[in-house]
Amino acid sequence: MHELSLAQGLLSTALAAVERHNADNPENRALRIQEIECELGLISCVEPQTLTGCFELFAEGTPAEGAALTLRTVPLGCACSVCGHTFKLTQRRFVCPQCGSEEIHFNGGHGLMLVALRVESEEQDHARIH
Repeated sequence: MHELSLAQGLLSTALAAVERHNADNPENRALRIQEIECELGLISCVEPQTLTGCFELFAEGTPAEGAALTLRTVPLGCACSVCGHTFKLTQRRFVCPQCGSEEIHFNGGHGLMLVALRVESEEQDHARIH
């Protein structure tokens, strides 16, 4: 279950981002993380519910406790070897929509990327850290 290590890494990255923000902005410190927005590759083989559950467990007792974990699946850019058509897959159906060929090539699509944090800060109800 690689979701366990992904959740640990995601939490560590988010908490480090908040620490950097607080060091750079002592007049407007982030008090807690309200939401973590992530992009998930189409072929990442990550089970969103498992990742969310693991994250919730690790976040207990940290400034991320109770934070919403928003996972957005990113389309996979592809090119057909037969007809040359370029397209984006949004489902795991690896067929060229132009000619029906299964001879397609793609790059990436495996990752999990933290895109933004929404935090509660001292001066305002929430701020966004990119």
